[in-house]
Amino acid sequence: MKSLHYPYKCMEILGNELRSQIIFLLQKKPMTVQEICSSLGKEQSLVSHALKQLRECNFVDYKKEGKKNAYFIKSDIFTKNKNKPLFEIFEEHAEKYCKHK
Repeated sequence: MKSLHYPYKCMEILGNELRSQIIFLLQKKPMTVQEICSSLGKEQSLVSHALKQLRECNFVDYKKEGKKNAYFIKSDIFTKNKNKPLFEIFEEHAEKYCKHK
């Protein structure tokens, strides 16, 4: 039987204001932690923790750029699926990216 926990977890992660702001920024272009902090006026530790949670749900990922990491949107739920119900979009994301236990 398929677990319904994972779509709810995805929705919970995006329900946080800081994490949603980060997603909004990253939709425009990849950014480093420092750039995100500067744009949002938030401390590095808060932004790093939020990015970790977004990475755990596979909403974002990063690539090395020299000594820094540039974070970018990984999941296509922010760019595709415009005519699907929201929960169906999260369920598909969970099926594709989230680890089932």
